[in-house]
Amino acid sequence: MSTKAAPPVGTTLLLPCETQARELDAKLLLAAFAAERGFRVVVGAKKELDRCIGAFPRGIYLSKSLTVRNRVAYQTLRRLGHAVVCGDEEGLVWPSPESYLHAKVHGATLRGADLLLAWGSENARVWRECPDYHGAPIHAVGNARMDLLRPELRGLHDPAVAALRERLGPFVLLNTNFSRMNHYLPSGSRQKKQLDAGGSGRSGDDLDTGLAAHKAALFDAFKQLVPRLADALGGHTLVVRPHPSERQETWHEVARGRDNVRVLHEGSVVPWILAADAVVHNGCTTAVEAYLLGRPAIAYQPVVSERFDLQLPNLMSRRAFSDEALVELVQAHVEKRFVPDPNEVAKQEELIDEYVSGRRDGFASERIVDALVAFAPGSRIAEPPPWLPRFTTRAFVAGRRVVRQVEARIPGHHNSRVYLRHMFPGIAESEARERIAAYGRALGRFSGLRVDQRFENVFEVRRG
Repeated sequence: MSTKAAPPVGTTLLLPCETQARELDAKLLLAAFAAERGFRVVVGAKKELDRCIGAFPRGIYLSKSLTVRNRVAYQTLRRLGHAVVCGDEEGLVWPSPESYLHAKVHGATLRGADLLLAWGSENARVWRECPDYHGAPIHAVGNARMDLLRPELRGLHDPAVAALRERLGPFVLLNTNFSRMNHYLPSGSRQKKQLDAGGSGRSGDDLDTGLAAHKAALFDAFKQLVPRLADALGGHTLVVRPHPSERQETWHEVARGRDNVRVLHEGSVVPWILAADAVVHNGCTTAVEAYLLGRPAIAYQPVVSERFDLQLPNLMSRRAFSDEALVELVQAHVEKRFVPDPNEVAKQEELIDEYVSGRRDGFASERIVDALVAFAPGSRIAEPPPWLPRFTTRAFVAGRRVVRQVEARIPGHHNSRVYLRHMFPGIAESEARERIAAYGRALGRFSGLRVDQRFENVFEVRRG
């Protein structure tokens, strides 16, 4: 049991998780650290957790984004007496501060945060310089997803890595990131629809239109790359891993006729990075993860834009600006003859430290918990909200629950059961318990924690 400061007895911490493959493992690890310190943690599928929000006592809700879609939810949470602490899963990788604030940070949503937890100093700087920043404390603590890449926990992936290599043989991983051009739901392909409709009606320099055109050019280039790279790989398999929100059938169509291409999106990306001989991407967080794992990543940049390229992951990679250059780089990695440039590595080390806090100074999960423990005694959960707003808000939440039940039956809706299961396929109580136990065995801690299922894909983690 930790001897560090603890939150007030019984303080509830709510950890919603939207995309299972990307976020759940890290949220379970964070839940274990927080429960060890004395929090009563509720962790699991965001839609289900939000739907049942009235079943939980007032506490701290640790959100995952600052977009306009969260504005009403944060207002509701605050009226129910919850404190809203915001991180941003998308706060690490963006083209420019201007585009990030335009696309990912909504003013009213930002103002609804009681506390902000940043990936690093650069993320924190951009929030502070936002015109809508209202003075909430900002802590550059990192992200629990990076904890899973640390040497202490990396060995947990060994069985999965061995299984992938046994199943696929030697392979190259190609990650795609085109959800707004090729969304799982036709209504979600917003950039494609915008271009099909002739843009926004404003100038070609408009942020939305310009970014859509850039992504469309990259999307076309990646589709043309797949068969050429597959042909060049010879005895290697090319694994195309689409973004969780993408329509996989598009990539099956692109790969048709190539026996050495597999289109797969299964589980966490970490064992796939560790098992691959190289990772190919453009502007994907996977490249940052690969760098921290000591694995080679190659940024394919047949189209370049200073305004719209996602700079950090590309700069953490070897860069190829043509098909020929990409094939040569991939073959160099596959044949184990690539020699990194020490000057480039030094620049990458300096850059990553600006974007990811404290990667050499212990676990991000512990820094997050430290910030939450310090915040809890003075937060809004110390005093209950007035009864009338609380009563009317509970009625509003009940009404929204009915609406969500209707939306769940509408094909193609972003709250449909089919789409939600695609994003969060589900996890059993026994599996959630075993994952936390595995973290505990690797770190020599977390003994005495209980894991109990509260709702479908929603679990409570606390001291026994």
